Amino acid sequence: MHAVRRILDAMITVLNENPKYKFVWAEMSFLSLWWNQATNDKRQLLKKFLNNKQFEIVTGGWVMNDEANTHYFAMLDQLIEGHQFIDNTFGNITVQSSWANDPFGYSPTMAYLLQGSGINYMAIQRVHYHIKKALAKEKKLEFYWQQTWDRSISTQIFTHILPFYGYDIPHTCGPDPKICCQFDFRRGVKSYADCSWGINPVSINKNNTHERAELLLDQYRKKSQLYRTNVLFIPLGDDIRYRSKYEAKLQFDNYNQLITYMNKRTDWNVNIQYGTLSDYFELISQEKSHVEFPSYVGDFFTYADRADHYWSGYYTSRAFFKRMNRIAESYLRATEILFSLAHAQVLEGKIVSYFPKDDLFTKLIIARRNLGIFQHHDGITGTARDHIVIDFGQKLRTVIILSQIVMQQSASYLLYQNNYSANNQFLTFNQEFQTFETLPIRKFISINNEQQNNRMIYIYNPTDQRRIEIVKILLDTYNVRVTSNNKPIETCQIDPKWSNRRSNIMNQNQFELLILINIEPYSIKEYTIHATTTQESCPLTKIEYVNEKHKPKISSTPFQMSLIDTKVFQIENRFLSILFSKNGVLLNVQHKKFDEKLRFHTNIIRYGTSKQSDHHSGAYLFIPDGKAQYVSASDYDFIRIQRGPLISRVHLNHKLYGLQYKLTNTNGSNDYILEVSTITHLTMNKDTELALQFSTGIKNGAEFFTDLNGFQMIRRKTYDKLPLQGNVYPMPTMTYIEDDFMRFTILAGQPSGVACLKSGVVDVFLDRRLTHDDGRGLGQGILDNREIISTFKLLFEPRHTIIDRTSLTGYPTLLAHHLSIELLYPIHLFHSLTTTIVFNELNLFVKPLLFPSDYHLVNLRTLYNNNNNNNNNSAYSSLKNVALIIRRFAYDCDEYYDRSFHFEKPIFEHFFQVNQIESIEQTTLSLRHTKQKLNITTKLDVPFAEIVTYKIRLN
Repeated sequence: MHAVRRILDAMITVLNENPKYKFVWAEMSFLSLWWNQATNDKRQLLKKFLNNKQFEIVTGGWVMNDEANTHYFAMLDQLIEGHQFIDNTFGNITVQSSWANDPFGYSPTMAYLLQGSGINYMAIQRVHYHIKKALAKEKKLEFYWQQTWDRSISTQIFTHILPFYGYDIPHTCGPDPKICCQFDFRRGVKSYADCSWGINPVSINKNNTHERAELLLDQYRKKSQLYRTNVLFIPLGDDIRYRSKYEAKLQFDNYNQLITYMNKRTDWNVNIQYGTLSDYFELISQEKSHVEFPSYVGDFFTYADRADHYWSGYYTSRAFFKRMNRIAESYLRATEILFSLAHAQVLEGKIVSYFPKDDLFTKLIIARRNLGIFQHHDGITGTARDHIVIDFGQKLRTVIILSQIVMQQSASYLLYQNNYSANNQFLTFNQEFQTFETLPIRKFISINNEQQNNRMIYIYNPTDQRRIEIVKILLDTYNVRVTSNNKPIETCQIDPKWSNRRSNIMNQNQFELLILINIEPYSIKEYTIHATTTQESCPLTKIEYVNEKHKPKISSTPFQMSLIDTKVFQIENRFLSILFSKNGVLLNVQHKKFDEKLRFHTNIIRYGTSKQSDHHSGAYLFIPDGKAQYVSASDYDFIRIQRGPLISRVHLNHKLYGLQYKLTNTNGSNDYILEVSTITHLTMNKDTELALQFSTGIKNGAEFFTDLNGFQMIRRKTYDKLPLQGNVYPMPTMTYIEDDFMRFTILAGQPSGVACLKSGVVDVFLDRRLTHDDGRGLGQGILDNREIISTFKLLFEPRHTIIDRTSLTGYPTLLAHHLSIELLYPIHLFHSLTTTIVFNELNLFVKPLLFPSDYHLVNLRTLYNNNNNNNNNSAYSSLKNVALIIRRFAYDCDEYYDRSFHFEKPIFEHFFQVNQIESIEQTTLSLRHTKQKLNITTKLDVPFAEIVTYKIRLN
């Protein structure tokens, strides 16, 4: 924060001295910190410079986000948060250009979100050096970036690529950094870094102006040969620069002399001026009528800056916090929706209880901003130093804790209504996040006592589809029964509680109750757990083991345990049968409806790092020492099988990892998948990267598909001519391979790297522990690994139609979309802390939100204004406006399973009572501009594969 304050204070002062000076700023998180502490005079100056366009906000998001690991929900949310800050602080100033110089590769999803938010231009930098060279040769470094599905070009955005190695001054004036560095006048002065090429800058004076100007202009002319217009863009800046008025003046004073001289030389045919990014693009627009620019689709992964230095390591670095980020996203989204529904009831005024909306909304703002901070290109990427990672981790935990508070109060208000009191805690979460660096634990419920022999729980479904799935509750007895609305729930199961996640020691006093729940979209449902007799109790899981060494350790147990005396064993449900060897090797998957056994194996594989000097894997780079080595599966500590009416599981524990396979029997969508979870905690193994390898008989050749930010799919191809690390791509939520007979989809609960190095084989990276710095600025290795559970849903879908091998994009089936939503947005479970009778279940109190099967509610986000323009947290108050953000899936119609779908488009009165809505507008994605006004009977008609934002004002 100190550096931010110094930079902005210096630039505000310098801009005020000369109206020709210009400056750009990208991240609102830092600008808001400065604004909170700035004097009124400085605030007024900044507003003046924004209005006269000396100071330009570029992009305007909360951060400059990563584009590989991030999910589109969080990408859009941080963009909205930044743009809301702009609207509420500076009014209707224009944000029309995006500046993303530092993300390590670029996604068309971000281009889509920017264009959909009213931004017309974007500048990017970190593109593979071979791609830059090829585009520069054809003068194609400026182009229209289109979306793969868009035939109307309505989503395209004009894009500029910086042509050289970096974005600092030595790499922006022209092709020769030895010369360009001489025009970064801060270098070599007052102990600042010298030029690496041996020649430092010299101050400009009347004796050297001609020679210096001629030298610089030569670089400008050479750079201009790479573009198609007569306009040239020369950034003058770098990381954390202009921290003093002295430094800013040093640059401006020297450049003033150079610019004045060059502009006077009419024979040089040059006109140079200071400008913002939008100034540049507006001049480009004037030339578009007679200059043709190319159009491209696709993405810019995987990035390499030189040699075989591919930046594919950060797809997996700090895997624990990547997983925690997804958990935080799920909490925030569920809280946003429930708070908005509660706030709508506050406005309606039928509930007399006081709802502390301002206090809760302040917490919600902090949670939004903390999640936004972690989307930074050094946050979710795992590329920050250890002490910064700790700060990021604490911010993620704060997102979850504050979301829990707001969600608990909102649910209590809606459920208990006139019996609600903000001073009483009616509900508590089943999950507890005790520290920022450990996995959550489940709270324990005691019902085997004289004081209380039953306990109510409430289930909240924060998704668009009915959920039929299993919840787990930790109890002190196995003799229980379950009811809902006083009706018995017979589909339940009792599992043992193990002493820890990788233990074979059974806890004698704790048990896991599994309940099959069936719950409507966006509703809350009550279940009651009763202590009972053995005859009425939920059935107990049966436990099997493969030899006496693997027998679970407990003196006495109610669970039936037995030794497997066959060479193979299997677990199965109505769709799948999974066959294992006695030593824990998965042999095949039988798809019962397909009536064919699929060759299918899993292995844990390990990579080391290159032993060459200054050529190591690090936080950013993946540079392995060769092909992966298989981790021996012959020395499992134990192999354990648990069979019950709801879930059957196989547990395998190795010294490096734990592995679990799970099948469900629910008559819900999860019965179609095999769930695989790994537990890793790399603490002793240095320079080690673990991956989970899936081997199938699918003949996909060298091609596979990965998602981009959970929003769209893109075809990948493995190239033999590239090094191994160049064939690793980001997998934020899913990947699939297919042939004409079968598609195999991996749905992931956390982002990571993925590769398909051989036909039919997919490698998903799990975690990495590295001792070396890779020379990209971090200055350390990665040795702060935490225990992480990585969860995958494996979906096998027989094909009816011949696949299209030419399209750049692909589409998941609707089943895959819905399963991914369920994995990313789990249901939330509350324990009741009171015997107070609930007035009504939420699905009876709020009108059901019935979505078509191909629609998804991205968010229902209450909007705010700032009462006193101070932007302190206490100054926020919620408005009567909510943002309704809807996505329509792009999906593959080759749906194998017999599932029911509905596609009737909803109207706005499906969301709120008719008399609650004052006005409706369709806006740009980040809500800055109105596109059209609508009414309550308007159908929500979202274009294929797109997102639409509506602003609804409530009475």
